Amino acid sequence: MKFQSTIILVALCIFSTLFASVIEAKPCIQQLNAKDATLLNIKYKKLTENSPCNIGDFACVKGKIAQCVQGKFVLTSCAPTLTCTALPLVNSRGTSTTCDTPQDAASRIKLARKCRAKTG
Repeated sequence: MKFQSTIILVALCIFSTLFASVIEAKPCIQQLNAKDATLLNIKYKKLTENSPCNIGDFACVKGKIAQCVQGKFVLTSCAPTLTCTALPLVNSRGTSTTCDTPQDAASRIKLARKCRAKTG
């Protein structure tokens, strides 16, 4: 019985080590969100007020928040010193399109790539 318990314990240790390795190999949500935010910001640089859009979509056009209304972007300026940008979410999968300083936006994306996103 003691031998059998030892075998089971060793098997569980091996299994948990393998399982932990698999989990650690996955990118964290923040890394995925940082990649998505970066790709969105690249896409946003190509958009104009006349770019096709779907009703309800949000984007950045010429540094302004753009909302698709009746198939056309309506632009709203950000506050002075701020520009429209896509940022990675911290606690769940996705991105947000908002106004931020270019320096803060770059910092948030950089931290998210390292799975150490800024929460406030």
